[in-house]
Amino acid sequence: MCGITGIVGRSRNDIGRILVECSRKLTYRGYDSVGVAAVNNGKVDLRKNVGTVDAVDSELGLSEMIGDRGIAQLRWATYGAPTIINAQPHFGCEEVFYGAHNGNLHNYYEYRKELVETGHIVRSENDGELCVHAVDKYYESTGDMFDAVRFSTRDLKGAFAFAVGRADEPEIYAVKMGSSLVAGIAENDTIVSSDLPSILPLTNNVLYLQDSEMVVLTPDEVKVYRVEDGKQLNRIPEISNVDARAAEKGGYPHFMLKEIHEQPQIVRDVMGLIQKSKPEKWIQMIEDASSRYLVACGSSHNAGIVGTYFFNRLAGVPITPVIGGQFEPMCGNTLTDESLCILVSQSGETKDILNVLNHVRNNNLGKTLGILNVVGSTLMFNADSYIPMACGYEISVPATKTYYSQSVIFAYLATRLGERNGHLDSQEAKQFIHQLENELPILTQKTIDKTGILTKDLARTLMDTPDLYCLGYGLTDGVAREGALKIKEICYNHCEGMYSSEFKHGPLSIVTDGYPVIFITTTEDSWMIINHINEVACRGGRTIIVGEREEKLEPYVANTIDYLEVPSSSPLLNPLLDVIPLQLLSYYLSVDKGINPDLPRNLSKTLTVD
Repeated sequence: MCGITGIVGRSRNDIGRILVECSRKLTYRGYDSVGVAAVNNGKVDLRKNVGTVDAVDSELGLSEMIGDRGIAQLRWATYGAPTIINAQPHFGCEEVFYGAHNGNLHNYYEYRKELVETGHIVRSENDGELCVHAVDKYYESTGDMFDAVRFSTRDLKGAFAFAVGRADEPEIYAVKMGSSLVAGIAENDTIVSSDLPSILPLTNNVLYLQDSEMVVLTPDEVKVYRVEDGKQLNRIPEISNVDARAAEKGGYPHFMLKEIHEQPQIVRDVMGLIQKSKPEKWIQMIEDASSRYLVACGSSHNAGIVGTYFFNRLAGVPITPVIGGQFEPMCGNTLTDESLCILVSQSGETKDILNVLNHVRNNNLGKTLGILNVVGSTLMFNADSYIPMACGYEISVPATKTYYSQSVIFAYLATRLGERNGHLDSQEAKQFIHQLENELPILTQKTIDKTGILTKDLARTLMDTPDLYCLGYGLTDGVAREGALKIKEICYNHCEGMYSSEFKHGPLSIVTDGYPVIFITTTEDSWMIINHINEVACRGGRTIIVGEREEKLEPYVANTIDYLEVPSSSPLLNPLLDVIPLQLLSYYLSVDKGINPDLPRNLSKTLTVD
């Protein structure tokens, strides 16, 4: 949620243009409102409004703002409605302090009251403003920005990062206290941002910051300090090999469609990477654990459900899938020093996942294995070991290729664990890994090609359908939940994903003549799915099937477009392929409804709040 970018330049005067250009790369983090604070000749020009970067730029001329340094912010609203006054950046009491934040302050209400009672002019209902006032407060007593920024973190409770400066001083300061922050050093600029994409337009020479660290940006250098005692740290910049062009659409109308089409290559990339990474250490961690939890949120949780079926089927090993925010109240007291938490987060900054990471670390309750996409993230630095998703940047808010990569990772780990513990013989394991590595990329492309037109036509028939169900059985349980999530988040249609045998225990009452229910199946489980299809069909419901073509299923669809056929393959590959038609269906339905699938309302790609 939210994205901040701060830049200090040596000789530039076009700070607005470069801040807007860099901020566009963070659109996936927030698009409720946008603002830029530009410093020129000791004065701050602050412009902000509700809307996207391009809309606010067009209205207020953000790109035309002049100065040699400044801060931009894209907001995903939590504290305070998405209004002009709540948009960031903010001023302090006077228009000399300027700053913006990413994250949440848990003590917002009490600290705001304290500031107001001590004479601070707090103008908004947004917690980001309090970060600026906290610095303002300590500057009054110290007269020193470095100490004021450091001491301000004592007052602010929660997970956040912020950037702040004074109009009459040349530096910009930033702190990382639980939310993501990365810095970069270019030839004529230094930059700090919530995420790497907004740094890459200027430089690939980057510094990854860790929690409780702060940076001071001057035109020539970025210095890193420890917040606790102000000690300077020797942090050597790294050269990022992320291709900045990966954040471009490449001719596709939306990033989501581009990222769906990238999935065949994602399979090749992630299989190549994990096999070259000596995966035995990850297999050993899973095998040695006395209890295992797969902790994730949203699409990652759905992939985790698929994963737990793979571990049961291929390795005979139980793993409990738990939603990140539920973990502590549901499972926190069951952990021991022999437990393993597999923590899944695309960004590596998901607050609900980091809460579990901290719970495990602070209480010495076993080990953590991170599965993440963003190199340099908090989860990467702090998990006992980590597996990269190898997806590059996923720009569209709805997850597609990261979900796919996670599912492949789980299938691979389960197979290797099954081979190790004897649940699979060596030949079975080698055969399935061969299928993952060599057949799945080809089958993935065939599925995209085969179901593209069908899903586009099917979407048109569901335009006026406000409500539907998506049901799976066994290995397709998580697939059904993921398909339903996609329809909800980018089409704004209510779609419930659930286990198909549970549908008769209550939800079946919703079925009336023509009511659509999507069934996702594998060739192994279609005999059971037919029972559940019949329960809907005999009540006049419209049954839509996703899976391989089977003659016994054909009587249950009224139209060709109601059978989204995936290519023939191993039943264990079925759940991987079955998600693709659901991704495409949600995409085309979103576009038909006039919604931008990359930027669905109320959502953010990286959720760094509780």
